[in-house]
Amino acid sequence: MKKYLLSGALVLLISASFVFKGDDVHLKGVIEDSTCALSKTQMSPLDSRIACVKKCLKAGAYAVLVADGKIYKIANQKAVLKYAGENVSVDGTLTNDTIQVTKITEDKK
Repeated sequence: MKKYLLSGALVLLISASFVFKGDDVHLKGVIEDSTCALSKTQMSPLDSRIACVKKCLKAGAYAVLVADGKIYKIANQKAVLKYAGENVSVDGTLTNDTIQVTKITEDKK
């Protein structure tokens, strides 16, 4: 009986590890602050977006990636702070709505 119980637990653990593994993604979007990204209205004119995002991040908001109309939380905040307000290309691992950034580059438009 113990043998079957142990085998069942092992199968369950292995299955769970596959369920929680994130997907590798490549996204293009804008590094915004959580306050403005969640707002339904534009909080600042586009020409001052970078200054506005940096100000909100300094005030305690967290950086998010806005891409394809979706807002993604960023697990490793320090990796993206220098791109605040910029158009970027991001590679990383997506788990639910959170991305662990592995590579980020400015996307010149």
